[in-house]
Amino acid sequence: MMLPTAVSLNLGGLRLSACRLVLLALFLPMLFQLLTNQRGRLHLFDALVLVHCFWALLALIKWGGLVQGIESGGIYVVECAGAYLVGRLYIRSCEDFVAMARVYVGLVLATLVFTVPEALTGIHFLHDSLASAFGGPKAAYIEPRMGIERTFGPFDHPILYGVFSASAFSLAYFVLAERQLGKFGNFSKVAGVGMATFMSASGGPYVVLMVQMFVCAWERILGAVQGRWAALFTLFAIAYLAIDLLSNRTPFHVFVEYLTFSKQSAYNRILVFEYGSAEVARHPLFGIGLGDWVRPVWMSDSIDNFWLVTAVRYGLPAFFLQVGLVLGIVWAVGQRQGFPPAWRRARHAWAFTLFGICVAAATVHLWNALFVLFFFLIGTGAWMLDASPTRSRTLRRTPAFLHAIRPVRLF
Repeated sequence: MMLPTAVSLNLGGLRLSACRLVLLALFLPMLFQLLTNQRGRLHLFDALVLVHCFWALLALIKWGGLVQGIESGGIYVVECAGAYLVGRLYIRSCEDFVAMARVYVGLVLATLVFTVPEALTGIHFLHDSLASAFGGPKAAYIEPRMGIERTFGPFDHPILYGVFSASAFSLAYFVLAERQLGKFGNFSKVAGVGMATFMSASGGPYVVLMVQMFVCAWERILGAVQGRWAALFTLFAIAYLAIDLLSNRTPFHVFVEYLTFSKQSAYNRILVFEYGSAEVARHPLFGIGLGDWVRPVWMSDSIDNFWLVTAVRYGLPAFFLQVGLVLGIVWAVGQRQGFPPAWRRARHAWAFTLFGICVAAATVHLWNALFVLFFFLIGTGAWMLDASPTRSRTLRRTPAFLHAIRPVRLF
């Protein structure tokens, strides 16, 4: 995920990035493991991912015909279901989740070695050096913000780097720091993630970070109060109604205007939503595929709203399947009882990360590496649906030499 798009192979009309090549190699073996229950029982949320991908494939076939639809839809299936399956099948215990979090946060912190000088000099060290090595284009010029250059890191746009970094915040706070910021090592990990996010100078990543910080503070202050999450969403609903009643604008307009850097950007996002939702109303079942959408001639074809892009391209069924997957799996994991403290921290980190990305996805589009990251992160929490804390503690008491000779890890 951390390699620029230029690091890719072009076969016919297909661009195979490093990430796509890995997912292509793993896809069929992972699908076989899933369907044969080799790594946890098959459940509803696996089906939602597969049906969502199938519907998107149908929409693309309807748009471009059988050959073009299978070519474009096949890549979508590999990136969406493939990324989900990597997290779903290979993160099968709390220990696996902690190891993933350690690597993820470590990668974000390592990029600071390059992105801090990048923000000060405007030289895109990682992106341009990797792209040049593979004959790809250098990073496009983007105007500075807040007195710093917007950093790309190894990604294709500052938003991608920012969301990648911001998504590690809850993992750093709950899993690595274990909610204790008194030690320098713990604080530096959390602060480092915040600094990496800041270097992107992008509104979407800041939303991901702020939403996570808010819910982390809510959990820290009201951690012992029953019904605190129901109370939080009740407050959100009340705030939504209050804005709707007291403002001459819709809550969506207010949300977009205050969470973007400029009025021009906010106005453009509002227009995108209005014309995009009108396109969904005209093509509710299968969307318009990768076709062009109706808009004024002076508007860009970019839709800075991940949820809207799904509905416009693949229709409302694909949109509802996607939303149902995220909300359903988080709700199902949240209903499980008897988790030990380490598991509860992992659950908070996972759910808060997804919550932050989902809110920000209303103002940014998730594409390339960021799209893969989102579905990978959804899959990394699936182990909490059926893993047993009692069995996990039993396995940890098994002598170390038995773990060393066991050919297959049991869960």
